[in-house]
Amino acid sequence: MISNRLELALERLQPSDWNRFERLASVFLATEFDELRTVASPSGDEGRDAELFSTASEPNVVIQYSVSADWRGKINATARRLNKTIPNALILIYITNQVIGAGSDSLKKTLRAKQGLTLDIRDRHWFLERVFESTGRQQAAEELARVIVDPYLSSAGVGPYVQSELSSPEAIAAVTFLGLQWQDDAREKGLTKIAFEALIRAALVNTDSQNRLPRSSVYAQVHQLLPDHEPTQIHALVDAALRRLAKHTVKHWSKEDEFCLAHDEVQRFNKFRVAAALAEASLLTSIHGIAKIQLEAKGIPASHEPELARCLRAATDAVLFERSQAFAMAVQTGALAELADTDFKSTLISEIAKSSLPKIPKLDWLAILQVGVRDVLISDDPAIQSYLRSLADSYTLLAFLKQTPDVQGAVEKMFSHGMLWLDATVILPLFADTLTAADGDEGRFTRMIEAARDAGLKLFVTPGVIEEVERHMNRALTCVRLSHGQWMGSIPYLLGRYVACGRSTASFPTWLENFRGESRPLQDLSEYLKEQFDIIERSLETERDASPEELRYALQKIWHERYERRRERYEMPLDEMAITHLVNHDVECYTGVVQLRTKERASPFGYSAWWLTVDRKAFDLKNRLRSLMSSPPPDSPVMSADFLVNYLVFGPIRRRVTKSKEAHLPLLMVLGNASQLTPDLITEAENLRLQLKDLPERVIRRQVRDHLDRARSRIGPIANLGMDEVDEALQRQFVVL
Repeated sequence: MISNRLELALERLQPSDWNRFERLASVFLATEFDELRTVASPSGDEGRDAELFSTASEPNVVIQYSVSADWRGKINATARRLNKTIPNALILIYITNQVIGAGSDSLKKTLRAKQGLTLDIRDRHWFLERVFESTGRQQAAEELARVIVDPYLSSAGVGPYVQSELSSPEAIAAVTFLGLQWQDDAREKGLTKIAFEALIRAALVNTDSQNRLPRSSVYAQVHQLLPDHEPTQIHALVDAALRRLAKHTVKHWSKEDEFCLAHDEVQRFNKFRVAAALAEASLLTSIHGIAKIQLEAKGIPASHEPELARCLRAATDAVLFERSQAFAMAVQTGALAELADTDFKSTLISEIAKSSLPKIPKLDWLAILQVGVRDVLISDDPAIQSYLRSLADSYTLLAFLKQTPDVQGAVEKMFSHGMLWLDATVILPLFADTLTAADGDEGRFTRMIEAARDAGLKLFVTPGVIEEVERHMNRALTCVRLSHGQWMGSIPYLLGRYVACGRSTASFPTWLENFRGESRPLQDLSEYLKEQFDIIERSLETERDASPEELRYALQKIWHERYERRRERYEMPLDEMAITHLVNHDVECYTGVVQLRTKERASPFGYSAWWLTVDRKAFDLKNRLRSLMSSPPPDSPVMSADFLVNYLVFGPIRRRVTKSKEAHLPLLMVLGNASQLTPDLITEAENLRLQLKDLPERVIRRQVRDHLDRARSRIGPIANLGMDEVDEALQRQFVVL
């Protein structure tokens, strides 16, 4: 606990806290250097705050304490002053609360070359790594935490950007305890029990043995959060939860019928809040980085970064909140199609309305926010993902509670076993995910599919989809082999992901050989999917042929028109045969799954057979079918990847998903970055690889990857297209010849 408290204290130090930081740093250094002498004052002393005693007239080892965020500027200023005041100084020990790490390597070289001054940096990690080495260091760390952390925890919630409807202290406490309860509880416990035990903890958050809460007040606080439900129902659920909690978490004074939180539970709550605050700080750092890249790429002054970052953080929270509401509402109403919309337009427009972002000619702040929020939600930082997942899950539980107190009863309406047929938009990302697997990073689609498999869902793919995947790979190979300027159309998805990871196009054909050979490519792909993911090849042609003829013809018409529009609008390389193949594969999946359902109970979420896709256009098919069919169209078989992830977290099979897997399930299932690669960018990447050829391959990949991230923001389609068009552009990457 002390390590986390110290980290949060160091993170929250202000310039006015310089003296507190000095005391902490002096204690840490004193155990290392007996000859330490502090000379610090608000203005310092000739460029140093402390020194190591020397028998010479001047010290040759000087120490600088600093809480300045501009550490580079501070060090340079100190070095210049030392050059005048203490020219014989050999070593500068710079102690800071900031995180610096390897970022100072170039500065160290410069100071050594120009001034003969050796720079020794002790940053935030230095404190955290050494806090347990002595009792004195632990005491100093706890003293700082009491002054900095405890007042913050007494007033702070989960994060600085909770939704307006959740901004009351009671709601903030509820969200926090829901996250804590969700993290710690056994998977076998029902959602209703989890939720009400968390709400009671929240009601008792400020209690102790001298400040207890009567049962009637517990009722009132819970009902304040859930005002639309019958009091008698709420009271019964509260009573049941109090009985359970009184065994270990809550103290009960039976005579007075009063309650308070046990001391251990208060400590656990505070520990969770400290961890949440640290995760929030990491998230904000990441968001500032995203904002900086966006502004630099568009040539926008850096002075707008704070407001853009603030807006991005608020928008991210708003999106998580709205998606939680949409999922809970969909489960209650059966309106699954509403969950397919991932552009967040209305939510982001509302956040822009609250912002002070300036009007800049030719600049689309909505597009920038949309890209930024997507980048945050698909971040590969495990700590950030786990934090946001916890927040999203808390919002979702609260959203369910707003719909019905019986959360468990609501989710039990969903299927408890299922068969999923996977679209090419789900299969292809699984191959792309292997690009980062060597670095220990499981991609978003891989994490989703493995969790679904572990939960007992049966996964299938039709031969037609495997054929699409194989043709896509051939298309990507053709693109690689053509010289610059010869390729027409969008860069194929797999090739784009490959280059975006910083890899050379020259090795792309070899990489594809991991999945299929030349002799039997279709069989190879089928076997790979079976071996790696337990995805079974199974045709739906028999079921398709048994489905209503009117349904098949209507779907053929819809999809044929869609591909024709794509071909005309984007000059895509599709002939009639290619279009026919694509239409037939889509019709097979849709009608085949519908036909499988004919022997199942009719319920929006009770069906066990589904067609899984990230293609947004597929979710509106039922509405389109109404105008083309004389009879009512069947319930849509289409399931979004986002719905599947939420289903794995909250559905009847949640107990089969381990806590560790659940914590790292993706927050957003989109194909990838919101802007695609172009032939010019691929050429740019290859030229950069040549320039960096003498560096290690891992360094080359990192620099090429980072360069492409900036370049795509600068010249990618986001700069000129609206978000709907960008989403369409992403879908075009999956087209086969």
